[in-house]
Amino acid sequence: MDEYEEAVLFTFALLESRLDRLEFVLGGVHTRSEDKAKTVPERIQKIERVLQALSEKTALLDDARELLSKHKDIITAEEEKEDAGLDASQKAVVVVDRAPGFAATASQLKALDDQQLPQTDGFVKLAKLAPRIAEAEDRHLKQALEISLLRKKSGLLVQRAKHVQLLGPNRCWLEWDKRLQTAQRTVARAEFKLRQDEEEL
Repeated sequence: MDEYEEAVLFTFALLESRLDRLEFVLGGVHTRSEDKAKTVPERIQKIERVLQALSEKTALLDDARELLSKHKDIITAEEEKEDAGLDASQKAVVVVDRAPGFAATASQLKALDDQQLPQTDGFVKLAKLAPRIAEAEDRHLKQALEISLLRKKSGLLVQRAKHVQLLGPNRCWLEWDKRLQTAQRTVARAEFKLRQDEEEL
């Protein structure tokens, strides 16, 4: 199988997948038929039959066709005037060159689809614990504020005790020492003057 055939098969698989989704949305539960089309014409005929059956079940497809016919200028994109000067063969080469990227992207999406989702039990338990965690954080913040306030009060008490018990008595002793020295000098001068008076007599 070359790259072009792989791109064609990938396109058919994408169309069939979208058609299955459309059938599920419009008709409910979709049951896959066991006889799977193998050739390209059979797959095209199957897609046409499913579209015809859907058009008979609902009027949405007819409404969509009517909208497309009335508003082609709005829904259909305008064709670009400049196509980089490529002819049909060159455009085909570009398409074939990009085809492996489509297959690689499809395989990656399939791998993602096959991966199992992680168990949600842990997330559910964590969501239930969220109010308690928030309450604990609030309590922790209040305790931190109270500890900070107690530290400030203890600092003020230590400073007051230092002034009252250490600096206060020292200042009192200093003041009494100054008074005592002044009194001693006064007594010494008085005694000296008294001796001079006695000597003169």
